[in-house]
Amino acid sequence: MVDWITTANGIITLITGLVGLIGTGIGAYFAVKNWITVLKTKNSNEIWAMIMEIADTAMTEAEHTDLKAGDKKEFAISLIAESCKAAGLEIDPFLTQLNTYIDSTIKFYNKMKKN
Repeated sequence: MVDWITTANGIITLITGLVGLIGTGIGAYFAVKNWITVLKTKNSNEIWAMIMEIADTAMTEAEHTDLKAGDKKEFAISLIAESCKAAGLEIDPFLTQLNTYIDSTIKFYNKMKKN
């Protein structure tokens, strides 16, 4: 008799967990769908602002590696490209602007580091 109750409790717990996962999955689906809709309505200035935020984070990550200066920039750009791809942002129109932004940020950082 006790085994039956334990098994029933296990099945109920499993079903409850699955219902929770399904609910979470549906919520995540609609959140991602809403995110993509919002991205499609953004203009180029808003997209560039988002890319700069991603770039700042990527440069910080690159700074914490043991890579050399040129390799850090390449590492940061690859992180930015991957992040933008995951977010559904088209980075190609902003590559020249991105390189200039990274170079100016590095120059500013190095200047501040010397002082």
